[in-house]
Amino acid sequence: MTVVAPGVLAAELTARRTRVETQLVFSDERTFRESGTIELGGGDALRYASVEDGTLEPSADGHLRHGTSVLGVMGGAGRYAGASGRITSNFVLSPDGEVTDEQVVVLFIDKEEEQ
Repeated sequence: MTVVAPGVLAAELTARRTRVETQLVFSDERTFRESGTIELGGGDALRYASVEDGTLEPSADGHLRHGTSVLGVMGGAGRYAGASGRITSNFVLSPDGEVTDEQVVVLFIDKEEEQ
């Protein structure tokens, strides 16, 4: 993660053909809003933004912080043009900025059948 401005963090993650660019804007030490893009290769992408404030709090571990967020899919490109749905994120943040994230996605794709 990179500090862009006071209270604003940006991150870029890549794995295989997938690239995630996200920005978190903190309103205080524990709450934030998030928005970004997931590029899936071949011109396919999803855009998302917070549905409500996410949270980042101390964890029982003592060294890690535990966060959650609910993101709305706001469309996309390629096969995901017109997509909608939700992404829920449950993650931990280490003191050195390493993020371990588990996500659940429910995605609706507007797909027209060719005649």
